[in-house]
Amino acid sequence: MEQTLYRMEHASPLWWPHMQLFSGVILCLFCVFASFCFFCIAKQQATTARLSCLALSVCLFAQACLSFLGAVVSDSISMTVYLVLNCVFVIAGLAALYFYRSVLSSVFFGSPDKADFEPQGDQPTPELEATQKELEQEIEAANRMRQRMQSIFESAPNGMLVVRKDGSIAQANTLAESIFRYPEGGMVGLSVEELVPKEHRPQHYGDRNNYVKAPTKRMMGDRKDLYGVCLDGHKVPVEIGLNPIEGSFDQEIVATIVDISERKKYQRFIESRNNELENSNRELQEFAFIASHDLREPLRKIIAFSRLLQGEDYGTFTAEGKEYSGYVVDAAERMRTLLDSLLSYSRVTSMANSFEKTDLNALIEDVCADLQLTVEENQAEITVLPLMSIEVDASQMRQVMQNLIGNAIKYRQTNQAPKIVISGEQQESKYLLTIQDNGIGFESEYAEQIFEVFKRLHGRDQYPGTGMGLAICRKIIIRHQGRIWADSVKGEGSTFYIELPLIRQEEQLNE
Repeated sequence: MEQTLYRMEHASPLWWPHMQLFSGVILCLFCVFASFCFFCIAKQQATTARLSCLALSVCLFAQACLSFLGAVVSDSISMTVYLVLNCVFVIAGLAALYFYRSVLSSVFFGSPDKADFEPQGDQPTPELEATQKELEQEIEAANRMRQRMQSIFESAPNGMLVVRKDGSIAQANTLAESIFRYPEGGMVGLSVEELVPKEHRPQHYGDRNNYVKAPTKRMMGDRKDLYGVCLDGHKVPVEIGLNPIEGSFDQEIVATIVDISERKKYQRFIESRNNELENSNRELQEFAFIASHDLREPLRKIIAFSRLLQGEDYGTFTAEGKEYSGYVVDAAERMRTLLDSLLSYSRVTSMANSFEKTDLNALIEDVCADLQLTVEENQAEITVLPLMSIEVDASQMRQVMQNLIGNAIKYRQTNQAPKIVISGEQQESKYLLTIQDNGIGFESEYAEQIFEVFKRLHGRDQYPGTGMGLAICRKIIIRHQGRIWADSVKGEGSTFYIELPLIRQEEQLNE
């Protein structure tokens, strides 16, 4: 009886067999499927992730076996044992999930953990290795380029500022900080207007905004004097160039800054020296003019009275006296000729005329007309090829051509008539005149000396003259901003070249 009662008290409830069978089958199928999935995933993971997936797969498979046993032998197993075993495997599965949660995160959310999850097996594939190597090379190249640009920025010979659209300074090199006397890094974040004198800041603010709307590479100031304000309030003269950075997000602008304090100092020094030289040249020209002009009157009297004495109206000279008086007259005549040449040399700049467009063909025709008697006496042949019309001082250029043509006739060969060819050629912005003759010529070592003052290659008994003609020619051509030189072979003739600018320097500056 007692045995019967005991069995009745501990008999399973009516719902237990059905629930245990149903839940066991469902849980067994789910665990088998989950175990298979994690086993397949484990085959594709790295070592650490593979172990975690295998652990989960084993736990789930054990849970499936337990569920299957619970469903099949529901009468021979107690509910307590069944629940305890289920709890053990559930806790083991949850523990595995907790410790290897990164695996599930990578599987379901695509965010693998670097330490626990490495795709594509233990070793990366060749494609991944190539991609990784390529990325590393690009990063290394980018770092090298950044370092290179920073090195160039710092080693630039000028001060450099990188200015943002709003006028704030994003970067400044060491030289820019030195120019404005700021400490290292002290200019970053500073408004560029703080480097501008206070009286010019409103205008600079407007000019900067207009420049940002249409940035171009140009110089600041339009040839005006610019000054920057240093940290201590000192003003420094500068030159600034602006260059927009293409592709910049903030429309950044690179400003190159040159401290021209030393240049300004030298300019003032040069201007002072030039003024002194101009005053000195003016005084020398005045002295040469006065000396040559005032000395001509005494010489004229010496010559006049010497000739009166030679006329025997006031007595008779002995043979030696006549000879000596002739020396006096000849010396006075030479002195007068030298003074006339010196006067002509001084008048090149002091008595110069304005430049005007002149037909060189007509000018040389007038020169030949003035030298007609000399040309006929020496049976000279002058050929003038077509020439241009250029801006010159007509009277001075006529003097140059008369001197050169006269010299070509004077220094002729004794056995042949003089032949002179005058031609011209335009060379870009210059015009080259050529005067060629078949005279006696000279050695090439004297090609420069013949243009010096009072320089002669022959004695007065052979060829008369003072040696001032070519010196006057050079001074005239220099006034025309040109140059003159000669090329010669002794015994074969000479060629003189005159190079004249088609546009004078003053006109270029005005443009």
